[in-house]
Amino acid sequence: MYPRPETPPAQLPATQAVPGASRNTRATDGGEFDGVRSYRRGDAMRRVVWKKAAKTGELVSRDTSESASRELWLDFESAGISDIEARLSRLAAWTLAAEQTGLAFGLRIPGSNCRQARATRSGAPRLEALALWS
Repeated sequence: MYPRPETPPAQLPATQAVPGASRNTRATDGGEFDGVRSYRRGDAMRRVVWKKAAKTGELVSRDTSESASRELWLDFESAGISDIEARLSRLAAWTLAAEQTGLAFGLRIPGSNCRQARATRSGAPRLEALALWS
């Protein structure tokens, strides 16, 4: 059985720069324009494509080379709770939130790491890893 997700879920941890990734120094918008992607919680409001939001109600953000050089890891040790069951609940909630936003993310739990990969919309491999951890 999967851990019960924490409600309400805590805010996702911040993404981190990918070691060795090239940085674009363009100061105006943080990177070269690469296209659009679904809005992710934490995206700068200036990157939202407001015309599309007004027409369709869908929030999308401009994607840049800088945003592609960041990664999200959900880490057992950094969950910010001392109780183990509460940590697993928080990690389950974070997993579902990251899946909903379409983020590529990884899960770090003692003895096992689920490598960083694109969201699958089910979260099953990562939720299974949380359920099996003891």
